[in-house]
Amino acid sequence: MIIRFSALGDVILVRPIIQLFLKTYPDVRIWMVSNIKNKSIFDFDERLKFIGIDFNSKEKKIFQIAKKVKVVSGNINFNGIYDLHDVIRSKILCLMLSSKTDVTRVFEKQRNLKNKIISKKITLQKLKTSSERYLNCLKKDFEKLDFSNISKSIKSSDTKENIIGIAPFSAHKSKIWPLSNYQKIINHFNNFKFVIFAFGSQEIEYSKTYFLKNSNCSVIDGNLDLDEQMELINSFKVFISMDSANMHLASLTSTKVVSIWGPTHPFLGFRPLFNEEFIVQLSNEEFNDRPISIYGKIRKKDKVKAEQSMSRIDAERVIEKINLAINK
Repeated sequence: MIIRFSALGDVILVRPIIQLFLKTYPDVRIWMVSNIKNKSIFDFDERLKFIGIDFNSKEKKIFQIAKKVKVVSGNINFNGIYDLHDVIRSKILCLMLSSKTDVTRVFEKQRNLKNKIISKKITLQKLKTSSERYLNCLKKDFEKLDFSNISKSIKSSDTKENIIGIAPFSAHKSKIWPLSNYQKIINHFNNFKFVIFAFGSQEIEYSKTYFLKNSNCSVIDGNLDLDEQMELINSFKVFISMDSANMHLASLTSTKVVSIWGPTHPFLGFRPLFNEEFIVQLSNEEFNDRPISIYGKIRKKDKVKAEQSMSRIDAERVIEKINLAINK
C-alpha cells in the first residue's frame, strides 16, 4: 500500500513510480491511498486499486481513514506500507495498520536540508527529485527498481498540433510570472494557437484581460479531469508553466514543458521530469538571493526579492526556450 494524500503536484509524481513498479514487478498488486479528487491520476491499470478519501467530510478523521482502508481492501494483510507523505496523519495511519503489514517505510522528505538551504546556512545543492526519493523508499524492499527506467505516462501523439498550452497561474502568487509578458510570446508565435489553463473565477477573469483579447487564444476550465488534461496537453507542441502541479502533469506527457522559476528553485527537488533543459530562471550571477522559498510561501521581508526573481525574467528568455522545445 502507498500513501500520498496531497499536494497535487506531489501526488502526480507518484504515478510514474507506480507505472515503473508494475512494469518491473508485474505480479504485484498495489493499493493507493489519496484524496478522492486524485482518482483519475491512478485509473490506468487493473492491478492498481485506489482508495479515495474525501477530506471535505467526516471521512478525513484518521480513524475513518483507517476504517475505509480496511473495508475497501477487504482487511487484507499488506506486504508493505509505504508512506510517501510523511505527515502526522500518514504516520498515524501507518501505525494503526502496522498489524496488517510485514514492513512500514517512510520516504526521505529532506525538510531540514531544504530549510538550511533557504536560510543560507549551507550552499545550494542539487537534491534528488521527489520521484527519485519515492522510488528509493520502495527500492529498499524491491531492489530491481531502477530510476533510469522511468518513462512518460503517455506515448507521443502521432500528430502534434500547432498549439502552445499555457498554465500561467499557481496557488502561490509569488510563483506567477507577470501576465503582461505573455503578449510578446503570443505576438512572436502568431502562427500558433494558445490554450490557457485557468481554474476558478479569478483566473478566468485574468485570462479575459490578458489572453482572450487575442483571437488565437482560448481557455479551458476545471471541467476536465486530470487524465483528460494530460491527453489534451499531449497534443500540444509546447506547454508553458510555472513551478506548479500543471508542470508536473504536463511532464508526464510527450509534450516539451517550458517552466518558469522565480522564488523557488528546481534544485530543491521539484524540477520537472524529462524537461530540465527547458527551465527558465535567473542565474546565481544575475540574482544570488534564490531560492527564497521551498514551495512559494513568502515571508513579508522577502516579498520584494520574490517579485524581482520573477519580474526580471524577460519574454525573450522564455521565447528562446520555447524555440528550443519546438525544434528539439
